[in-house]
Amino acid sequence: MDGSQQKQGKVDEEAKDIISNLDETIKAKILSYLPIKEAIRTNILSSKWRYTWTTISELDIREDYFHSNKLPANRSSLDKFVDNLFLLHNGPIHSFKLSTKHNRLYALDRWIVNLSRNGISELTLVLTCKNKYKLHSSFFSCKNLMSVYLCNFSIKLPQDYEGFKLLSVLKFESCSLTGAEIERLVRNCALLKDLSLRKFRERSGLRIVSPSLERLSIDGNFTYLQLFTPMLARACVDLEKNPSGGSCVQKGGCRSNFSRAFHGVPEIKMLGIRRHFLQYLAQGNFLEEKPLRPIFSHLKVLTLDIDLSNPKEILAASFLFDNAPTLEELDVIISNSSEGNDGSASASFTFSSQHLKEVCLEDFKPNELDLAFVKSILFSSPLLQTLTISSHNPDYNKQAIVDLLYQSPRASNVVKISHL
Repeated sequence: MDGSQQKQGKVDEEAKDIISNLDETIKAKILSYLPIKEAIRTNILSSKWRYTWTTISELDIREDYFHSNKLPANRSSLDKFVDNLFLLHNGPIHSFKLSTKHNRLYALDRWIVNLSRNGISELTLVLTCKNKYKLHSSFFSCKNLMSVYLCNFSIKLPQDYEGFKLLSVLKFESCSLTGAEIERLVRNCALLKDLSLRKFRERSGLRIVSPSLERLSIDGNFTYLQLFTPMLARACVDLEKNPSGGSCVQKGGCRSNFSRAFHGVPEIKMLGIRRHFLQYLAQGNFLEEKPLRPIFSHLKVLTLDIDLSNPKEILAASFLFDNAPTLEELDVIISNSSEGNDGSASASFTFSSQHLKEVCLEDFKPNELDLAFVKSILFSSPLLQTLTISSHNPDYNKQAIVDLLYQSPRASNVVKISHL
């Protein structure tokens, strides 16, 4: 083979290997979609790939990638791998995700310090070990953070905390910090749009002050909830434990839990009231409060857990519907309805929704109480298009229930009733 043929063969080979000739930043982006250990193995492909993995700016590390019994008990293969990764890495790290159940993760503090110096903007740390891990203070030095998800951490704000100026997404799960610390943390994040507090176990009040917040999810416990979130559009509050008596009602200020929680959310469009939160809202003199305009004047979609045998919850739900004149979709989870109830509680239910189009009732039971509630919806919803019922109890004739509802007075002549 002469020189010209060899040259042509080399050109053809390079033409076939298009990916290897891509820009280094593009190749690094491709590798970021691989498990990190597989991405590192690409260094044996050719000289063009040897150092590409060291410039990956998005690192996703999961403990199930690492299994070794050759290291001492206090030094896991995960620790060793990540230490070497930081040692050899070249360039900024924009995204770092770590998931582990290892309870001797002594290296985590220095990793967070390292990340704080590498321009980290997206941070996910999920620890599934039994005890909470104390979050290192260098976390609060990550000034470029835009998205944070922390699971199973004990968090304490430093005295000189000044906020995260770029943060838009903040999610805590099974984290230990007080309501006062959450308020202080959130208040100093001017661009925050999405806040999630899952498995919040602190028995303290929650006061959320955020002019930019658009989405809120709370799951756990609190002694009171107060929202000052004028841009909030979507919210779901799941109160785990049953509030006892009036202990959840804060003295002074607002007269009821209802107005305290929702006085500062004029733009909300989607709302979830789960488990015991409606019972919490039912405490206080909310019926004596006459707002100048409906509290939920923009609400379109509502998910509601309600105990139809609890008159206070029915009153609270009635107040809610009276203050949601534009409601279009309703999903009701019926809980603790007493079998054999004469239906008098639901009979006093004043339901009025001129724009309601879709209703879904879950955990329905064929008793007088649940039937009276369904009939009140049919009687008061002139634009209703679909009514869907579901039940965990298969021991009755579902079609008979549908036929019965079709025979009941209905404000809408086009509604379709189905029982799953």
